[in-house]
Amino acid sequence: MKFSGIVLHDSNCPTVRKSGYDFFVGRDGLVTPSNDFTDDDHLHVCVEGDFSHPIPSWEYPQVREQMFSLVKLALRLASLFEFDPQAMIAHGDTCPGEEFPWIDLKVRVGRPPH
Repeated sequence: MKFSGIVLHDSNCPTVRKSGYDFFVGRDGLVTPSNDFTDDDHLHVCVEGDFSHPIPSWEYPQVREQMFSLVKLALRLASLFEFDPQAMIAHGDTCPGEEFPWIDLKVRVGRPPH
């Protein structure tokens, strides 16, 4: 199977509650796969949380760990299904919410970690 990239959702997204997702990234960083793929063109990843509101400071360390798990998942899926790991798009204008920490999705391809 060949995919073009990843569509990101948050768990507040009504579409996710109806149609599902391919992978779920919990606040604790645990990644849970679904049983079937939901789309022939993109992988759908749901990130636990409602990102329509600012992330409370006490919750931010956990969210950063969650984003780290999301990046590791994206790199693994990109390698497995042969697409650019930076090919991550939002599901829509409000999903994931306006406060989604895109800045923490630092995908570095072909560079060793520092």
